[in-house]
Amino acid sequence: MQKTTIALTALIVSLTLTGCSSSVTLACDSAGGGEQVESIDVSAEQLTKPTVSFASPITAESIQSRIVFEGEGNVFTGRNMIEFEFAGYNGGTGELLQETDFDGKNPAPGFFGPDSVPNFCSALVGAKEGSRVVAIFPPKDAHDGRGVESLGIGANDSFVFIFDLSRVYLEKAEGSAVAPEAGLPAVVTTPEGIPGVTIPKTEAPADLRIAQLIKGEGETVKSGDNVTMHYSGFLWADGSKFDSSWDKGTPAQFVVAQGQLIDGFLSAVVGQQVGSRVVVVIPPALGYGEQASATIPANSTLIFVIDILGTSSK
Repeated sequence: MQKTTIALTALIVSLTLTGCSSSVTLACDSAGGGEQVESIDVSAEQLTKPTVSFASPITAESIQSRIVFEGEGNVFTGRNMIEFEFAGYNGGTGELLQETDFDGKNPAPGFFGPDSVPNFCSALVGAKEGSRVVAIFPPKDAHDGRGVESLGIGANDSFVFIFDLSRVYLEKAEGSAVAPEAGLPAVVTTPEGIPGVTIPKTEAPADLRIAQLIKGEGETVKSGDNVTMHYSGFLWADGSKFDSSWDKGTPAQFVVAQGQLIDGFLSAVVGQQVGSRVVVVIPPALGYGEQASATIPANSTLIFVIDILGTSSK
């Protein structure tokens, strides 16, 4: 399997200083509003670059955010991938640092959990797909009070961001439960939602076996789509886990096309609906065959549990 690298825009990368059920639970605390963010005037017309006006310098004691207009889609929880348009300003000078086109054609992808710097998670958590959000990040939250010399940002300058959440992917599979099939591994889930497997005390199937555990109701995955998913991979021989996006804490994105993924994984995903969870048993011929790969021995039968969280054709 090959993993598509998720690249953010140059501005977001330069600001990332870390290391330099039906109910919705949130991964981080919401920033909440405040007098300063309320003073920022932002236009509310969708799919257009926002008109933004504020008196500079502007800052706050802590992160403040407010929803300019609310969408109706999935909720951003801090555990799901998003696509977004943004405009970023130096709150100290009012200077526009960078912006996307706000036309819906090329939004930036991102994953912003509780440890993101700046803390976009707190600014956006609880907002729905289709929402526009304005936020202030004081210097300590924007750049740890050190400034960003390459962008002309001083130690006392805040950031002002406008976000349009153009896409909020599912956090986990959502749909109707499907009865498990006999002869396949049983899938069990930790309280944190991470799946594991119990291997049957039988020989591994000689043929590819694919079964739904949750039947989603979203779009159908087509060959060539860029698919956002969570997955874990196990060896039939001993049940050991060799790879997991859940363990990494971030959904993965793959182009589901011939040559991009092993054949058995590709067959398990194409034709499924977004929201589905599937378990697939892949015989060696449709996996890595006689060639060992990292921690996968040669001639291994593989098991994958996959949550299909969203798809796009780009």
